[in-house]
Amino acid sequence: RLQCSHYEPELRGPEPLPCVIYLHGNSGSRCDATEAIRLLLPARITVFAVDLSGSGLSEGEYVTLGAREVLDVAAVVEHLRDQGRTSQIGIWGQSMGAVTALLYANRDPSIAGIVLD
Repeated sequence: RLQCSHYEPELRGPEPLPCVIYLHGNSGSRCDATEAIRLLLPARITVFAVDLSGSGLSEGEYVTLGAREVLDVAAVVEHLRDQGRTSQIGIWGQSMGAVTALLYANRDPSIAGIVLD
C-alpha cells in the first residue's frame, strides 16, 4: 500500500489540470517534493507526491533503486487517469526517482515530459 499526497491549486475548478508525479530519491519520502510544489502550483500544475515502496510511510521491506518502483508509478498513473481530473502527466524524479522516471517513461509514451534531478 502506497502513501501519497496530491497537491492542487487552492481554487481548482472542475477542469482537468496537468499533473507532475514527484518521485523521491533513496532514503527519501514524498516530503521532498517541496521545491516542485513551490514551482508548479502557481502555474496551475498539480503535484502528486508518493512514498515509493519501502520508503516513507508506504509498505515494503526494501527499495530496488527503480527496478520495482516503476510498478508504483504505474499504479499512480492509473489512479490519476481513473479520476478524470488530470489532463497531461509528467514525472519529476530525484536520484533513485530519476531512474524510476526513465524506466517508466520508456514504457508509457503518453507521459508528457520528465525532469531528471
